[in-house]
Amino acid sequence: MNGNATGLWSRPGFLVRRLHQISVAIFLEEMADLEITPVQYGALMIVAAEPGIDQSALAAELGVDRANAGDVLARLSKSGYLTRDPSPRDRRSIQLHLTDKGVLLLRKAAGRAKKVQDRLLKPLASKDRKAFVALMRQIISASNQFGRAPLRIKK
Repeated sequence: MNGNATGLWSRPGFLVRRLHQISVAIFLEEMADLEITPVQYGALMIVAAEPGIDQSALAAELGVDRANAGDVLARLSKSGYLTRDPSPRDRRSIQLHLTDKGVLLLRKAAGRAKKVQDRLLKPLASKDRKAFVALMRQIISASNQFGRAPLRIKK
C-alpha cells in the first residue's frame, strides 16, 4: 500500500483526507439505526456540555461555518433533538437546548462513539494512540487559522 508509485502515500493531506473518509464510514456504520452524522453528534455533544450556547458559539466550537451549523441545527431541531429559541437578552441570538429525545439519543450513541474511536485507532499500539492524537492536536492548534471555519480551541 505505502509503495504507491504516485507518491500519494507520502502526502499528509491525502492521508488525512483518506483517514477522515474511513472515520466517517466507521461512524455511520456504528450509528446506522440512530441516523445521525458525525457533525450532528458533535453539535449535540456541545449543546449537552453547554446548555443555552448560541448558534455562533456552537459553530466555532464545532469548527464549521455559521451557515453549515444552521443547517445542522435545523435538521436536529426538526428531528426533535434540540430546541432553538431566541435569547431573552438578544433576540438576534439563538440559544440551543437538548430535548429529552436529544438526551436519550446521546445516551444511546455514547457507547457506540467509543467503539468508533476504538475501531479507528485499533491498528495502533496503545502508546501510539495517545501520541497520534497528541500530534493531531498539535498540528490543528498550530494551523487552525487556515481552516475555512477556525475552531475555537480550548487549552
